[in-house]
Amino acid sequence: MAVMDLSTLPNLRDLGGLAREAGGLTATGVLYRSALPAPGDVPPTSIAEWPPKTVVDLRSAHELAAHTNPLGLNETVLHHIPLMTDAQVAEPDQGARLADIYLGILSTAGTQLAKVLEVAAVCDGPFLLHCAAGKDRTGIAAALLLSIAGVARNEILADYIATNDHMGVVLARMNHFAPGTGEQYPNDRDVVGAVPEAIEGVLAHWDSHYGGVHGWARDQGVTEETMRLWNSRFIE
Repeated sequence: MAVMDLSTLPNLRDLGGLAREAGGLTATGVLYRSALPAPGDVPPTSIAEWPPKTVVDLRSAHELAAHTNPLGLNETVLHHIPLMTDAQVAEPDQGARLADIYLGILSTAGTQLAKVLEVAAVCDGPFLLHCAAGKDRTGIAAALLLSIAGVARNEILADYIATNDHMGVVLARMNHFAPGTGEQYPNDRDVVGAVPEAIEGVLAHWDSHYGGVHGWARDQGVTEETMRLWNSRFIE
């Protein structure tokens, strides 16, 4: 049996080149997403520029304390914007549908998602979004940024589902780095992988909001100028 390589950051991809509903593509070298970076990771070769200029870490305060972000130790600017509290992360979620958990994040972390968009609109790029697995919190934040830019629904769904191709090594790294930190990995959310119905529920929630995803963002405090700036840098 082949030994799994844990030295390369998994679930990493550039979200450039995605088709928009109105035509055109998203720009490369602007937005990356990944699982949790670790000390000693081999520099990736799958993207053009590394390390990113800006990192948005979506983990809770306890997660951040247990695993300090190694990308914040160089010239990279690190923004910590937790989308779940420590208590929510620790909740076993037994029997909870991932779709319900996602809608709960929209309900409780709308202001934080607005901050992600505000950072994305003006920060130095490329910038990286990540949480622990790079699946749930990262999936929601990435879907918001893609939706604001008018990316086609099938492209958003395909990007979300692509995480399932990486879950084996993601879970192996979680188990490798967890001992001694008090973290319980993998949790129920990690084990089920990326569930299409979960992100579809998020997209449907935004669609049903007055003004669509842009109206939802405005209600969380995002300005029209912030959305304009984001689109100007992310749309080719």
